[in-house]
Amino acid sequence: MTTTPAFTEETLDIAGTSLQLRRGGSGEPLLILHGELGVPDWLQAHELLAKHYSVYVPSLPGFGTSSFPDWLMSVRDLSTWVSWFVRAHGLSTPLNVIGFSLGGWIAAELATANSHIFSKMVLVGAGGIKPREGEIWDYFLHSAKEAFQQSFHDHESAEYLKYYGKDWTPDEADQVETNREAAIRYLWRPYMHSITLPDLLPAIATPTLLVWGRQDGIVPISSCELYKEGIPGARAAVLEECGHMPEMEKPEEFTKTVLEFLGG
Repeated sequence: MTTTPAFTEETLDIAGTSLQLRRGGSGEPLLILHGELGVPDWLQAHELLAKHYSVYVPSLPGFGTSSFPDWLMSVRDLSTWVSWFVRAHGLSTPLNVIGFSLGGWIAAELATANSHIFSKMVLVGAGGIKPREGEIWDYFLHSAKEAFQQSFHDHESAEYLKYYGKDWTPDEADQVETNREAAIRYLWRPYMHSITLPDLLPAIATPTLLVWGRQDGIVPISSCELYKEGIPGARAAVLEECGHMPEMEKPEEFTKTVLEFLGG
C-alpha cells in the first residue's frame, strides 16, 4: 500500500476481484463510481469532497489495475458487483453515491432494484438512457485521444492538460487501452444505453441530483431531461461552458453543487 498525505491507494482481494481502491478523508462514506474512460488518479474533486466525507474510489473491474472476472459482461452485472463490494468492504448503508457517465448508469440500475443502499445519489453525465435529441458519441470509432478531447469543453483546464493534453508514456497509453477494452465489453450492445432502464426509473426512491455540462459532447443534455422526467423528484443542475467531465473541468463549481445537495 502506498500513502500520501491526501489519500491511500491499495489493492484488495474483495468482491471476487483484485481491486484497486483509492480512499481519502473522514466521516460518512461517499462512494465514487467512475466513467467508461476510467479515473487516472486522485482528482482535485476527490480531495475537495474528502474534506467532508470518507471518499471511496474503486477502479471498476477491468479498469485501472483491477482484475476482470469472466462473469462480468454487462452494466447490470456491474451494479450487482457494486452492491457486493459495498457489503464486503463493510461500508455502512445507506450511503451517498456519485456516478459519472458509466458509473451513473450503474448507480441508477442499482437504485431501481435496491431502495435501501443509497441515501442520496448524484448522476453526472450519466449513460444508460438513449437521448431524445442527438446521439451518444461513439468512443470506439475514434482514437483514445479524440475521446478525451470530445469529453472536455475547455482544453486548457488544469486536469485536462495534466492527464490528457500531453504525450502519454507507454504505461499510460497501455492503461488507456485496457480501460477501453473493458468499456467495449460492458457498453457495446446496445451502445451506451439500456432498453429497459427508462421504464424502471420510476422505481427509484433515492433523492437524486443530475449534474450535466451544457456542452457535454458525449451524452447529450436531452438524456438529462429524460432522467429528470423518469426519476420521481429528481433535480437537475447544468454547468455552463462545461463538457462531459465537470469533476475535472470545473472541480470547484462541481463540488459546491454536489455538497449543497448532499448536505456536506
